[in-house]
Amino acid sequence: MKWLTLVALFAVACGAVPVQAQTLSLGYHTGDTYKYSFHSATKQTIVASGVSLPADIDLSAGEAVSVKSVDSSGTADLGITLSKFAITSTTGGVTSSTSIPDLTMAVTVAADGRILSLNGNQVASGNPFLAFSGMGGGFFVTAVLPNNAVRPGDTWSKDYDQANPRGTGSIHVTTHSKYLRNESVNGVNAAVVETTSSGSMDISLGTPGAAATSAGFGGSIKGTVASDVTTWIDPNGHRVLKTHSTATNDGTMTLDLPSGSPLAALTGPITIKGTASTDLVPA
Repeated sequence: MKWLTLVALFAVACGAVPVQAQTLSLGYHTGDTYKYSFHSATKQTIVASGVSLPADIDLSAGEAVSVKSVDSSGTADLGITLSKFAITSTTGGVTSSTSIPDLTMAVTVAADGRILSLNGNQVASGNPFLAFSGMGGGFFVTAVLPNNAVRPGDTWSKDYDQANPRGTGSIHVTTHSKYLRNESVNGVNAAVVETTSSGSMDISLGTPGAAATSAGFGGSIKGTVASDVTTWIDPNGHRVLKTHSTATNDGTMTLDLPSGSPLAALTGPITIKGTASTDLVPA
């Protein structure tokens, strides 16, 4: 018996005993609530009419996530409330700070972490619009999780396409993910998953030519975004513990503004290029 015990201990020490595969999908339940601290920072350079304008934006807030409902596929409808929401922006060397009253958003998230909708509007995972908005990956950020049980070292890839609901064109996102390791987070043996993604878009805004006859505007956006998202997942609680992400974006926008608009000089092309980082940590 002692000999068998020594053999077993030696096998574990040498890594001969395989690590059990585990499911890393999100598994929310109606009524669940979680609290995080959110922080995002972006540095963008905007060039319009030959003028280059640097713009830095820093966002911070307390974030409460409440689960409203969960369907049979594991897709959850979340209510995300931001409190003590502070924005500091520096544009052209001028810095300003403002506080925003508590803000609640409706977010739908799939079991693999993809954000499906924001306030009822469909979005693609790794949506390039979020990079241009200065929010990095948005207010709820996760790596893309696997559809099957995985072990450290396993990899998987997923692609997504989304049509433009308010015009023509589409958004395409390609993701590659890896289960890196396990790591302790507040006493939880968390699974660390990294997703690198690249997105491209070529879409219209509104109806071409609409600005000539209405108070609205049209235009187009073309661009790319790349991101690197690392998420710590509770494999037993099936929830996000924390996330860190970085992103780069490079896009060009043209606008079709109404005749006589005071913003006519901004019809474009307007280029937007920069970097962003986002952190979501337990509160």
